[in-house]
Amino acid sequence: MQVLLTAINSKYIHTGLGLRYVKEYARQQGYAVALLEETINTPILAVLEKLMETEADVYGFSVHIWNKPFVFRLVSMLKKLKPKCIVVLGGPEVSFAADRIFVELPVVDYIVQGEGELVFSQLLEGIEKGTETPRHIAYMKEGRVQLNGGATVVEDMSILPFPYPDLEQVLAEHKIVYYECTRGCPFRCAYCLSGITHRVRKRPLELVLQDIDRFIAAGASLVKFVDRTYNLDERYFLPMMEHLAKADTKATFHFEIKADMLSERVMDFLATVPKQRFQMEIGIQSTNPPTLKAINRQDDWEKLVHNIKRLLSYNNMHIHVDLIAGLPYEGLNEFKKSFDDVSSLGADMLQMGFLKVLPGTQMAQETREHGLLYMDEPPYEILATNYMPYEELQLLKRMDNVHDQTGNCEALKNILAYLIRAYGKGNFAFYERLTNWWVAEGHYPQSHNLKGVAQLLHDFILQSGAVAVEQQEIALEILRYDVFVDIPGWYPSWLKWQGEHIFEEMSAFWRDEERVLQYLPQYKFATWRQIHKLYPTERFDYRPDGTKESCYILLDCSTKDTKIIEIEL
Repeated sequence: MQVLLTAINSKYIHTGLGLRYVKEYARQQGYAVALLEETINTPILAVLEKLMETEADVYGFSVHIWNKPFVFRLVSMLKKLKPKCIVVLGGPEVSFAADRIFVELPVVDYIVQGEGELVFSQLLEGIEKGTETPRHIAYMKEGRVQLNGGATVVEDMSILPFPYPDLEQVLAEHKIVYYECTRGCPFRCAYCLSGITHRVRKRPLELVLQDIDRFIAAGASLVKFVDRTYNLDERYFLPMMEHLAKADTKATFHFEIKADMLSERVMDFLATVPKQRFQMEIGIQSTNPPTLKAINRQDDWEKLVHNIKRLLSYNNMHIHVDLIAGLPYEGLNEFKKSFDDVSSLGADMLQMGFLKVLPGTQMAQETREHGLLYMDEPPYEILATNYMPYEELQLLKRMDNVHDQTGNCEALKNILAYLIRAYGKGNFAFYERLTNWWVAEGHYPQSHNLKGVAQLLHDFILQSGAVAVEQQEIALEILRYDVFVDIPGWYPSWLKWQGEHIFEEMSAFWRDEERVLQYLPQYKFATWRQIHKLYPTERFDYRPDGTKESCYILLDCSTKDTKIIEIEL
């Protein structure tokens, strides 16, 4: 019996972790199982062609909010062409709604309910031997859906195999390596399916360390842990982190954490880890107390603020924080406060998400109570609530687009900080003003590269009326500084460059080798062309914080990491 599992990912760089576990476990049980990974951007007929080229008896698909329409269309076509093949669905989009899925897609033969490694292999055994369908596999019988035990979990995480037998190929294709050391969540966030079992199961630490060492040995550059709350048990995760901190690797490891649960011991340790070894994603979601109560979030705000600011002070890891718009009891004014509260933390990225009312969650059950209007199809995104009408949610949707291209961009930080201060009404008010101008000028919903964003900020400074005339000169000078250091080699004509005016001063500087070596100890003269290319220099009349004081900035572009050096002339 031949089996083909198909993972339809949202992007090429993603990997289908769930089906990888299912496949490797089934192979260990002796079944001939292959895995096909494609994306929702692949032409569907091209994917169908690959399915048809495989002489499989059983086809399995993992269904998620990003791929459900694609998978359902694909399965419908496959069944028309191969009506005798067996189709099995699994994944969060079908696991908890089997009765509805059989109505939506009647050609499906079986649905795996819950975590599928064990039960899928048991299903293959039942198909091969002609025995009874195992528990936790839903199916149709005499026109009725047989839920057959409902959702299940894998209790013993030690039985799970290493999910990347093709690790070298995955890395060669520059794909993200996803990994999990735990499953389940003790919390009961009203919008999430992860806490349905309320139990967390851990993979034995020694096996996790072995898996991690395989990633490191293969040269992985980014490993993302998908554990819903990585730092639940300090006795478990801290030895893992210590192992990663000591490792001889340039890899970055990404974790989703609950920041107010970090102890002093962990905080002290995190101050010592190598730069860029870790990155943290911290879900805050809201700072409005009635909202947090409604979604079952219990956060210690003071400790959360203290720990995030302390982590940022270490300057050795990327910190990413999340908000969710469209939650119960949070109107626009409450969301503004949440945005300003979280913005004030100064994290490297603030992601504005929008409530997704997933089938099977508490939010789905409370639709009428909160007046939740949302998309009927995946991703089930919120459209309006009793507390926030469509027009206000649409403003936030636009603002998310603009903020992502500006505030979440690693570059142009100084000009944005100055503009927010100059506007003087808070972060949300500034981005609302920027968004309204951006949309009115016809720049939404397009994506703009860094050069395009810089020019839009230039136009905003001069045209929007948001920046007082007496502040425009300062703002343009700070923008020029950011363009110089963040986009080396680009000198747009709409900014006033001073290269010609400082030519003589810089020529004298470069001829004084002893002086140059004070700033560039590894410097060796090659050609004037090389100097201009590797060490561009510019004078600014204002410092990046807006202070009126001339300064000369030299960029050392001779290595991979550009260095910003202030020199005295």
